Amino acid sequence: MPHIHLLTASGALQRQLIASVLEALTSRGYEDVRREESRDWGALLSENRSAGLFGDRSVVVVEEAERMGPMPSRLASMLEPDDAPVHVVLAFSKPEPQPAVPKEFLPLCTVSKASAPSPWSRERDDAVRAAAEKHAVTIGRDAVSLLKELYDDLAELRSEAEKIALVCELEGRRAVTVSDVEVYCMSDGSRGMLKLLDGICRGKSAESLASLEEMSGGELLPLVSALHNRARAAYYSAACPGEAPAFIRALGVRDYAARLAEGAARIYGKDKLRDFVVGLIRINANEKSGRGASWRDLCVLIIDLMGDVGEMSPRT
Repeated sequence: MPHIHLLTASGALQRQLIASVLEALTSRGYEDVRREESRDWGALLSENRSAGLFGDRSVVVVEEAERMGPMPSRLASMLEPDDAPVHVVLAFSKPEPQPAVPKEFLPLCTVSKASAPSPWSRERDDAVRAAAEKHAVTIGRDAVSLLKELYDDLAELRSEAEKIALVCELEGRRAVTVSDVEVYCMSDGSRGMLKLLDGICRGKSAESLASLEEMSGGELLPLVSALHNRARAAYYSAACPGEAPAFIRALGVRDYAARLAEGAARIYGKDKLRDFVVGLIRINANEKSGRGASWRDLCVLIIDLMGDVGEMSPRT
C-alpha cells in the first residue's frame, strides 16, 4: 500500500519543493519515479499498492492534486507509514492541502509546505543582491524595489535579477539601475504606466500628462485601477502619517510603490488625494455600469490633482 506525501506550494516554489522531496526519497532508495495525471482516489491508491517494475521502491508524483477532491474516508485503511514501498506525492497549489485527507488520518501522511517570503521580507532583498553579486555587479535600492514590485515568485525574482546583472557585466557596467529593470523586464505598456504613476507621485505634471497622452486610446480601467492603488496608499499616508506603515502593509503595497506614495502624500496632502481617489472610483463605476467614462475624464482629474503642484509646498 502507498504512503501519501502532501505537498503544497505554487509556481517555481512548487517545482523546487518537488525536486527536493524526490532528491530526499532517491537517497533512501526510491529510484523509480513516474508522474501521473490527477484522477480518482480509488484508482490512484489501488494501482499503486506495490513498487514498479524497475525497483523495489517507487514514487508517483501527481500535480494539480486539488482536482481529485477530498479523499473518501473508506480509503484511509489503504494508507501506510513512511517506510512503505510506494510514495504517492500529491502536489497542491492551494495554501492548505489538509481538506484533501480526513483530519484524523493526517498523522499517516507526510506534509511539506513552501511559502513565498512576504513582500517586505529581507529574504527578497538578499536574493536580488546575491544574484547580482554573482556577476560582480551591485544593484541600487530603487532597482531592487522595482524588481520586487514586478515579481511575486522568489525564483523568478532571482532569475530576472541575475539576467539583468549579466547584461551589465557584459556591457562592462558595475551597477544595475532602475532604467535597466524598465528596459529588460517591462513591456512598452508597462513602462508607460510606471512612468505615469511615478510622475504623478513625484509631482512632475508635464511628464505625467505626456505619458497619459501616449497611453490614451488603450484600456482605461487597468490604468485607473493602478492609479487607485497608488493614490489610495498616498492618501492613507497623508491622512494617518503615524499609522502609515500599518496601512501600507494592510494594503499589500510594496517598497517601491510605498516610497513613491509617501512622496505623493507630502506633495499633495490628504484633501487633494482624497478627491483624486474618489474621482478614480467614480470613473471606474461609470465605466463598469455603462454610464461611460473617458480618457478626458481621467485627464481632467489628473490636472485637478497636479494643477498647482508647482506652487505647492510639501504638506500633510
